[in-house]
Amino acid sequence: MTPAKASAPESTQSVSPLTDAADALFRAAIEACRQHERVARCSGRGVSDDELTEMAELCEMGHRHLAARTVAWEQAAAEGQGKSEDAFWHSANTLWHASREYARRHHSCDALNTKVSRRSTDALGALTLEYELEASALLALSHAVAGYRKLRTDAE
Repeated sequence: MTPAKASAPESTQSVSPLTDAADALFRAAIEACRQHERVARCSGRGVSDDELTEMAELCEMGHRHLAARTVAWEQAAAEGQGKSEDAFWHSANTLWHASREYARRHHSCDALNTKVSRRSTDALGALTLEYELEASALLALSHAVAGYRKLRTDAE
């Protein structure tokens, strides 16, 4: 039996740098949300510490990827402003804003977590609040992903 021939990949030429940057941001946001959901599911189940550590590393990689795609969108948007449909522009910018807010909240949680050495009630309360705000930003990011997905069904 001969293996099936893989079809040649379609052209990799960019249709629009603006669309490409937005689609890449979209895919990075999907992956960041997916990794968080995975960690939440598995930590609720009770997995080994090693596996949880590895999942957290994947989650951090997703954060770095999302941050890089956010910067790439900012650069593309600066050059391409006004050169696209309003619905696309608004949807991509909503995704960008949600990505930036999520990154800000995540960074704030990390900074507070490393800064808090003494676990007083106030410090734990502040940390809980930061984690709740991060969770809210993650939810906003997943809503922005859903909105972009409706507009660009072939972007995944």
